[in-house]
Amino acid sequence: MGYDAVIFDNDGVLVEPPTRATVRRVAEATFHSFDLRRPTPDDLRQLGAHNVETIRQLATQYDIQPIRFCQKLTDYIESEQQREFRQGIRSLYDDVTALFELDRPFGLVSDNPPKVLSYILRFFGLEEYFSTVYGCPFTPEGLSRRKPNPYYLNAALADLGTQNAVYIGDRACDIAAAENAGIDSVLLAREDASVDADVTPTYEIDSLRALPTIVS
Repeated sequence: MGYDAVIFDNDGVLVEPPTRATVRRVAEATFHSFDLRRPTPDDLRQLGAHNVETIRQLATQYDIQPIRFCQKLTDYIESEQQREFRQGIRSLYDDVTALFELDRPFGLVSDNPPKVLSYILRFFGLEEYFSTVYGCPFTPEGLSRRKPNPYYLNAALADLGTQNAVYIGDRACDIAAAENAGIDSVLLAREDASVDADVTPTYEIDSLRALPTIVS
């Protein structure tokens, strides 16, 4: 109890996550941009996982440089997610207002590309509330640092100048990343969330409205 800073994940925490249909559209568009044959369901599942080794394997299979594959994937992720927010398909969670009760510096660490995070913060008028923001560049190097790797979480902690921080996420990899960074964690298990049962967060809540009690 009592933290110097609070760091948030994005999808499923601050904003509604993309649907499986969104991930599939992005994967299909990426394949089609290279004029490849119709991708198999397994191809789409693998690309949608955004795993760097999987992307390297797919790029090798289709004789495409991994960096080019990643660049196209990034382009479609950015454009599709921005479209969903503009059209109101996805939005900010109502309980994000609880953040305004926390008198602490905020950080944001997400596996989403940096431009998507910048767009979301600007679109919802939240830029001024976050002292440091780290997205995951969709490059082979960037994807290798996705959670549970604590690379970007450690970078945010360095910016905030403290290890006495707590990380709020909605997935097992978020809790593992916090553990790997040596900080406490909050598992946000919303009503429609499906979370691995074997993770052991420091706290578990079903709404951001419970945060002021934890943080203060």
